[in-house]
Amino acid sequence: MSDLYLKTIKKRLYSITKIQCFFGLIIFILLLLFIFQHDLKLKWIYEESARINSVLMRRSEIKLLSLYENELSRVEQDSFKPIFHNHYLTLKLNLTSMGKNYLNYFKNDFNEKIDCLKITCLKNSKNINDFHPICHIYLNFRVTILNFTEIYLIFLSKNSSCSLSLTNTSGFISLDIHQMFLIDDKFRFTYQWSNFDQEKLFSWFQWPLTTKCLNSALKNLLENKNQPSELHFNSFKCSSVDILIHSTSRELFLREQEALSYWFDLQNNESINKNFLAKNNISIKTRRLVPFEIAKNNKVCSEKFQNWILNYQKWHENITFNINNRSMTFEQQFQRIIELNVRFLIYEKHTSGIADRIIHFISSYLAALLTNRLFIFDKNWSEFIDIMQSSLNYRPESVIPWFSQFDMIKKNLSLNIQNNLTIKSYSFSFDRHNTDYDYEKHCRERILIFRGHTGGVIHAIKSNSSVYRKFLTIDLEMNPENIFGCLYHSLFTYRLSELIKRVPVISSNNQLGHSPRHILQTLLSPRVFPIGIQIRAGDRTMTGTSVPFDETTIFKRFKNFFNCSQQIINANIKLFRETNQIPIVFLLSDDIQIRHVALKRWKFSLECFQSFDNKCQSNNNSLNILANSNPVFHVSNANDRILALRLGIFDSFLFSLCEQHIFSINSGFGRFAAFASLKLRNIYSFFHNEQPSCQNQSVPLATAGYHWSGI
Repeated sequence: MSDLYLKTIKKRLYSITKIQCFFGLIIFILLLLFIFQHDLKLKWIYEESARINSVLMRRSEIKLLSLYENELSRVEQDSFKPIFHNHYLTLKLNLTSMGKNYLNYFKNDFNEKIDCLKITCLKNSKNINDFHPICHIYLNFRVTILNFTEIYLIFLSKNSSCSLSLTNTSGFISLDIHQMFLIDDKFRFTYQWSNFDQEKLFSWFQWPLTTKCLNSALKNLLENKNQPSELHFNSFKCSSVDILIHSTSRELFLREQEALSYWFDLQNNESINKNFLAKNNISIKTRRLVPFEIAKNNKVCSEKFQNWILNYQKWHENITFNINNRSMTFEQQFQRIIELNVRFLIYEKHTSGIADRIIHFISSYLAALLTNRLFIFDKNWSEFIDIMQSSLNYRPESVIPWFSQFDMIKKNLSLNIQNNLTIKSYSFSFDRHNTDYDYEKHCRERILIFRGHTGGVIHAIKSNSSVYRKFLTIDLEMNPENIFGCLYHSLFTYRLSELIKRVPVISSNNQLGHSPRHILQTLLSPRVFPIGIQIRAGDRTMTGTSVPFDETTIFKRFKNFFNCSQQIINANIKLFRETNQIPIVFLLSDDIQIRHVALKRWKFSLECFQSFDNKCQSNNNSLNILANSNPVFHVSNANDRILALRLGIFDSFLFSLCEQHIFSINSGFGRFAAFASLKLRNIYSFFHNEQPSCQNQSVPLATAGYHWSGI
């Protein structure tokens, strides 16, 4: 009886326990579903938040790039621009912009009159805290207003309480104050037309913008994501300033490079789909460094070399300060030059192309460094200085204003000064890169003028009989591979204003070729391995005097360049897959037909660039050609030579971003850009129709430096 009872109890308890376990399992599953759903929801919220933030950041970067363009336009149209460089003060007035401002004040006043603009310079020095006037300038204009909408300011005369010189050209007035100021001095400026009751304070837009100002702008854009896309920089107080401080050429040079790096970061970040990278667990790599950033690395340009350059820059700045006093007569300046035993080396450009001019430029610069001469730029090539910011104050009109009339001035000087101001021109040709020069021994004159179109940098460091070889290789720890690029990037850097004009945010994207913005962003991306090809068909192709060929003939003549790039890609295909890089070919050529033929066959697509899934690497027999399909012009014979120079400098910069270089053996353009790139890799160089094998057949830079017109 008891056994039966126990069995019944156990059976009932088992049923109850089974039911409890079943309900417990259901509750456990529901709890898991709740937690999992909650995690899914949190994950979705996180991913959506990351996606939104990525989109907002990208939109903000695009806006900031647009704002760069807006700000540059405002800077160039600013009515007043003061400059305090290298101890001297210059005031620049834009008469067109001043006229528009004038119209706002006196729109209904008159049709024509004579009016006077008073400008007051106020200085704040280290010992005096308040700003006090040091100069009053009076400019008289004939003011004409047409239909209450257009105004013309015609300069008539000037008067001032301080010594100054005035230049009036093409609607711009430049006022150079003939007084040397200290680096701690600060300035403010006021203006007053005759009808004003009181003076007004001048303000102007700073350029390039500081990193602090730009970070503030980016933060503002992110915090105000609903603001209109046509936002202007007047929303940010940091853009407009009313106090002027001193800058040396080296400070301007470094400031330009800092601004360039920030802008390159924006260009690269704007092209990246950060949300896609994060979602697919792909790390975001930093962009490709541009050559001037590479040059800052002591492993590329030795510390001893950089110190040597820095010491020369300081010496150059100190000497120009001591010999160039606008209040001194020319004879007093000559006497100072003789007392300090200052010697000069003046670079004179050749009438040939960009490459020849720059190769000769850097060779002359090296000679000035080696002989401790004051390096002076060509007075007839001011457009180059407008494109490239230099680390030296080497404008002849600033340092040696007497040089343009030297022959006439010299006749009236004392015999002692005449005998000490010796001058001689030296011309260099194709023997330069095979001749050992001792500049101290063979060039004894005080003022040297170097003319030429060839290079002698590589020979100076490589030749066993060069008097400078030991100093350059042992003392400075440099070599033939890095010397040219390190010299190049120590002397000048691309101006941001010029790059912005070449790479607008919105541009007409030619259906056949790539836009400058697409090309730049692609070459900056670490996701690609760019191989640069530069084919020189000949100057006649740029002047339009060459005979055009059909596509089949063109491809047959130049296919060896493309075969070479394909061989390089095939030899490294495993590496590209491991590093998840896309091999591309950036193509430059003076012949537009060559680029058209290549683009029709192998144009690199934007979709390929953004795919991140190795599709672009899968076809070993197909190239990815990146190229602009617009014509190019020769700097010596183009109708618009300044535009030709600007486009040529931009192309050489893009070519220097490539990791590997292939170019025509008779091309100085591709050669100098390869040396300036500081990639320190062997190059591939050959003639048209030549059938080389590019597998282990590269040319060392030290050898390439002797080809054609040399380096």
